[in-house]
Amino acid sequence: MYIQLVSIHGLVRGQNVEMGADADTGGQIRYVLELASTLAQHPGVEAVDLFTRRIRDKRVSADYGQDIEQLSDNCRIVRLPCGGGRYIRKEKLWPFLEDYIDAMIAFTTREGRTPRVVHGHYADAGYVAKEVACAYGVPFVFTGHSLGKPKLDYLLEEGWSMEQANKELAIEHRINVEQECLVAADCVITSTRHERDQGYGKYHKSEELPFHIIPPGTDLDRFFPYYDYEMPNVEIDERFKQARVRLQADLSRFYKDPDKPLILALCRPDRRKNIGALVEAYGTSKELQAIANLAIFAGIRDDIESMPENEQRVLTDMLLAMDRFNLYGKLAIPKNHDSEYEVPELYRLAAASGGVFVNTAFVELFGLTAIESSAAGLPFVVTENGGPQDIAENCESGLLVNVNDQEQLTSSMIELLTDRPKWDTCSSNGVNRVREHYTWETHVRHYVDAVSNLQSPPPVSSTNAPKRQRLAALDCVLITDIDNTLIGDDAACERLLQLLRDNRHHMGFGIASGRSLELVQEALDEHGIHDIDVIISSVGSEIYYGPEFAPDRGWANQLRSKWKPDRIRAALDALDFLKYQERDFAQREFKVSYDLVDDITAEEAEPLLHEALDSTESAYSLIMSHGAFVDVLPHRASKGKAVRYLARKWDIPIERVATAGDSGNDRDMLQGRTAGIVVGNHDAELANLKLTKNDRIHFAKGCFAEGIIEGLHHYQLLTSSPAAPTKQPAGQLENVV
Repeated sequence: MYIQLVSIHGLVRGQNVEMGADADTGGQIRYVLELASTLAQHPGVEAVDLFTRRIRDKRVSADYGQDIEQLSDNCRIVRLPCGGGRYIRKEKLWPFLEDYIDAMIAFTTREGRTPRVVHGHYADAGYVAKEVACAYGVPFVFTGHSLGKPKLDYLLEEGWSMEQANKELAIEHRINVEQECLVAADCVITSTRHERDQGYGKYHKSEELPFHIIPPGTDLDRFFPYYDYEMPNVEIDERFKQARVRLQADLSRFYKDPDKPLILALCRPDRRKNIGALVEAYGTSKELQAIANLAIFAGIRDDIESMPENEQRVLTDMLLAMDRFNLYGKLAIPKNHDSEYEVPELYRLAAASGGVFVNTAFVELFGLTAIESSAAGLPFVVTENGGPQDIAENCESGLLVNVNDQEQLTSSMIELLTDRPKWDTCSSNGVNRVREHYTWETHVRHYVDAVSNLQSPPPVSSTNAPKRQRLAALDCVLITDIDNTLIGDDAACERLLQLLRDNRHHMGFGIASGRSLELVQEALDEHGIHDIDVIISSVGSEIYYGPEFAPDRGWANQLRSKWKPDRIRAALDALDFLKYQERDFAQREFKVSYDLVDDITAEEAEPLLHEALDSTESAYSLIMSHGAFVDVLPHRASKGKAVRYLARKWDIPIERVATAGDSGNDRDMLQGRTAGIVVGNHDAELANLKLTKNDRIHFAKGCFAEGIIEGLHHYQLLTSSPAAPTKQPAGQLENVV
């Protein structure tokens, strides 16, 4: 089994993970690295590739610019370009994901190995994984990690406006993508019951969608018990010992009495982590201050003033509280720590002192730090809201508290710090039960069982061999819309057709239209256009080959998954601003079409359409064009997806697939790494493609077919030797015609 994991954002490398370096480099990064490495050790797994973003930026390590990082013989980090080389936060990556999808598909095709499943982590990578899985007709697995709807609820409670949330975090777009992922997913891997019920429960999803609750493991080689230092026959890596000495020296600078038990907190400087509650509880309790010292490791910082506003506020409030409660000599707030060696040693130092670990977050989706502390033998006091409920139930290694109840928080810390028998019980339980419930080997065993049961669409027998031989010999192809693109200027159209005849030895010619096959035929016959290699019709929901119009049954087979047209029609018929299209051939097996009526604009209608369609639990794509037409297709269908399917199937590099169009239903075939051509007479709805700064979209000055000719010259696709080498179609897709 070959597994592809996708985790786009943050700083991802195999060694010395920079946990807490910024908001994008948190627990998810450690999760996907551990998952990839341990999956590769499973006997049923042939290979694992973890796909992430390639970063070439002087502000970060050159490690993140390596194309391939080998984690083991059968496990790699694969870094592909996404939005240039500069390191940018995840909210800025959305416009570049189409490019990433094309790059990932091209990489996979070059490798000649089809994944068994594609697993996306977080919304951005979920979108990528969904499209790549669709491209290869394999199962798509989704893990959201942090979901947009709960975050939006929190932001609104904090006083944010929806406009601010969209401007800074693209929150509605993220939520829409998460909804699409849940509809398209073949299964969801989640860590806790709370995450399943309270997080994903806010979204529309099929009752048949499998949710597998598989808690992540912890690296027991790193988080060994604190008492191993007292065992004479236990060998400990010198790097842990060196980290221990560094930390002891660093902490001793802060404390008047460094021999006291240590209350330890580890988290990002984020308001949701509620660090202020811990400082308040400690600062107002003379008993706690007399018993123990407090250490808060809140991310990694150099200059607070250069940090994001949210982090500045948290750290500034903490320093002000330290001054207000006069906690000098009692509270340590170090600026740096590494996650590989120092974090495990922090837990062990605190445990050796008889201390406790504290997490006062308002909600903790999983609670990995509670597991890590327990594995090291350090009892915890953590929030009762979220994943820690499962950890406390499984491990019995600490106490859950209402973090809004300061008295309960304070008394729970005092209880564990002063009741040695209880401390010993929690410590021993943590060491033993983490090894029972939270190992990566256990996680991977359940993971492989879950994904092994997922079914790929069955293959369809091959037909139409002569057409395959023709397409397999091509090194480039033009796919163009008909109305107002190919057609509109008869003289220019004839010049284009002659160019295509002159280059027929190496260039294919295809049509991509919103029209049905029958109406495409009428238009082509009317204008005397023949020698068509491929027709993508009905907005990408149907594919046909050659003069015989032989259907691509493999494409149709892919589209049937989770397509529920009866539910879609029932939901949209209830909207009074839509009129069901009754024109000949408007309605197809994989296309439900309406006209916008009344005075509603496409921009006003779109969110209402999504709301209605989400309630159907059908996997769909919504295409709006010319400000008047609404087409609903299976989620795997669109002009762009059909184009990429053909490129893979006939082994034509996506950069040598020219796509030409003029309206909104051409948008997705123009984006990404295709040789996109927007003709000069394009609709206003394509104008914003200029803002993406995609160098693979050429805005032609010429109109209609003249613009296509201009674009073909721009991409230098009209120069090739007649003796172009014959290629074989990509093996993994050979049987789907």
